[in-house]
Amino acid sequence: REGTDTAVSAMRENDQRARQMLDEAEAADHALGEIAEHATRINERTLVIASAAEEQAHVAREVDRNLVNIRDVAVQTTQGAEQTRGASHELSRLANDLKGMIGRFVV
Repeated sequence: REGTDTAVSAMRENDQRARQMLDEAEAADHALGEIAEHATRINERTLVIASAAEEQAHVAREVDRNLVNIRDVAVQTTQGAEQTRGASHELSRLANDLKGMIGRFVV
């Protein structure tokens, strides 16, 4: 009878250990599922961030192109202003010459 009691006790102990291991395995499975879910969310957010960074880079390139265009227009405007100033001086000189010539004909 003692051997049977020992065997039954060992079987009960093994059953408890098996249940405990099953509970721990289920808890580990649940934890791994949550980790996988969080990893998926992190990956999705990383993709959103990468997409936003790509869009920002595109916008930065566009801003750079626009700034270059503005600089070119500013240079052209400066050159045009210089030409206008030169032409204005020349017109002023010609007007003075014309005024002098007209002054000779006044009676």
